[in-house]
Amino acid sequence: MKLIAKTVLAAALTLGLSLPAAAQSADVSPTLLIESGPSDNPEYRRMVFVKYLSGNYVSVNYRAYNRAEFTQVPNTTASNIIQDCANGPSSTMSEIRAFERAEKRLKRNGQAPEIVRFCIKNVSNWEGGGRSTYIDPIFNGMPHAAGLNN
Repeated sequence: MKLIAKTVLAAALTLGLSLPAAAQSADVSPTLLIESGPSDNPEYRRMVFVKYLSGNYVSVNYRAYNRAEFTQVPNTTASNIIQDCANGPSSTMSEIRAFERAEKRLKRNGQAPEIVRFCIKNVSNWEGGGRSTYIDPIFNGMPHAAGLNN
C-alpha cells in the first residue's frame, strides 16, 4: 500500500495532477500546507511534508526525503497551524523564493535547515505551470531520488 501511495503522489507531483481527486475543479490548486525542515533520516539533510487540506483538517499527509518518493504518514501538525493556513492568507512567491535562497545559503554554509511552512491555495493555472512555479523552489536542493543526496 505504501508503494502505491508513493507512486501515486510522485506521479501527481510530476504530472501536475491534483489530489485528492474531488478536491478541485478547473485548473486551480488544491489547498496545501507544505512544511520543510531538518530530516529525521541521517541520509538526508531535510524533508518536506505535503498536507492536502480539506477545510480545517488534513485529508492526506505525505513525507518526502527526495523528489520521487512520497510516503503517506499520519499528520502531527498542530491544529492551529492547519487552521491558520486554511483560513489565512496564502504564501507569496516572494516568500517561497526567499526560502529557496536562504536554504541554498544554509546548505552552502553547512548549517541545518530551518522549519518553514507555506500555505498554497487558489493558484490559478495550476496544471498549466502554476504547480511548478510554487512547488519547485521548495523542493530545490533535494535529491531527485534515493541515493542521490545532493
